[in-house]
Amino acid sequence: MAHLVGPRLAAQTVLTVKDAEFRSRWAGKHADREVMPQYFQPNGGLDEEQAGETILGETTKNWVDNIDKTAQAIQRRLRFGPLDFNLGVSNGYQYSNQNSLGENTGSSSSQSMFSSPTFAANYQREVGVWTLGARAASGYTYFFNQDYTAAGIGSQRNPIAVTSALDLGYTNNRLSLNLSTSASSGNGYDIVSGVNNLQTSTSTSLSGRYVFSDAFSAGAAASLTYSNTSRAQVAPGDAPQPTSNSINVGVSTFADYLVTPKTNLRLVLSVGQDLQKIYVGTNQGRRYFDSMVIATYQIAPKFSINGGVGAGYVTDQDIADSAYTGLRPIYTGSIGYTPTEKTYFKINLGMQGADIRPNFSLAAGWNAREKTRLSLSLYQNQGFSSLSPDQYNVTRGLMGTITQRLIKGIDLSLSGGYEQSLNVGLSKSKNDSLEGPSSHYLTNATMNWRLREWAAWQNTLMMTSGRGSNNQTQTTFSTGLNFNF
Repeated sequence: MAHLVGPRLAAQTVLTVKDAEFRSRWAGKHADREVMPQYFQPNGGLDEEQAGETILGETTKNWVDNIDKTAQAIQRRLRFGPLDFNLGVSNGYQYSNQNSLGENTGSSSSQSMFSSPTFAANYQREVGVWTLGARAASGYTYFFNQDYTAAGIGSQRNPIAVTSALDLGYTNNRLSLNLSTSASSGNGYDIVSGVNNLQTSTSTSLSGRYVFSDAFSAGAAASLTYSNTSRAQVAPGDAPQPTSNSINVGVSTFADYLVTPKTNLRLVLSVGQDLQKIYVGTNQGRRYFDSMVIATYQIAPKFSINGGVGAGYVTDQDIADSAYTGLRPIYTGSIGYTPTEKTYFKINLGMQGADIRPNFSLAAGWNAREKTRLSLSLYQNQGFSSLSPDQYNVTRGLMGTITQRLIKGIDLSLSGGYEQSLNVGLSKSKNDSLEGPSSHYLTNATMNWRLREWAAWQNTLMMTSGRGSNNQTQTTFSTGLNFNF
């Protein structure tokens, strides 16, 4: 019986097209969350090999061996028991046919050499009944051509990305406690607003369970998420976009009854609130009260299904003539199948909390052959609009990836995604509208050549549906030599 988290955090996490586009320029690891590894990674989630075939000739073998020994010595000095540090740097070249405002670029502003130093730290330890895991990572990209504006101008230029996460657990014979928190901050292109901006977010969940008997247990959980969107880059003369803040808070209590060794019934009572503040002074919120019964059946050790139904009540704050409030039915359902670490199928569907449309996510991966991996995700999610009051932004999309190991040390990954975004009016007098482009697509091709355990040559070509009012496809190409210790 898994521990309970808040409604927003309970949904299956998949990487969305919006996130992939926004984070595509972030350098280094993303330590704040563990998204399915195959998306936009050089080896597409395939097992990492030891040092690949060197491209250097036998006449330089001794020189290569000396570098390997030096790299291993550096790596050993970055290990301190359960604490590991990772240092890296990527140097290369990048081209883009559009700047950060969507305008076409000239020969002097379409390309630049770059350097990206990265840092990561990981701490894992178990002490008696306690477990602790902490991760942090940061990356910075510097473009040497001061006229190159694909990654932004002014405060958006040469972005720094910072991500972190902390997991703390306590378990004894009857009591278990779990605390998880994560945070991220960085610049990127937001397909909803159509411009570069700065986004900062954090989430925390705390849950506990007490086992009274072999058949009965109870507990509680709380979750908090906060996000801020600011410093949007707009063309000269255009009105500035608002700074948006949103907070989601949820508290739940639950009781579990194990009917059979494979069947569990859970009663859940939840209360929560979604809040939004836009800098012009708009403060709005949605509060919910949910009661639900959920049944879980464990078909096999790695195959389970669950479904639940109940009733919820929603109220609005400072939203006139509300369209999505009052008493209503709620439901949830999921299927999880993970026969191996790299073959999985997870699907979630639910309508609860402050939702105005069903949330949906599907994540599936299949190792078709030893050196071939396929993956697919579908999703629909929602939350307060970052641009307009009295509106929710409903996003739906799909992403897929195919990864092939060509020869020893060389991986080719092909990814594609498509997303639609719709603003849904929370007031009966406010019509639904498109937020940002009606649709957005991206394709990505990455070839990664693992030269040594500490060195790789990466080439990436990314094409998206463009920026702002410019309908021309945006093409970005980068090639770089990556060193990691």
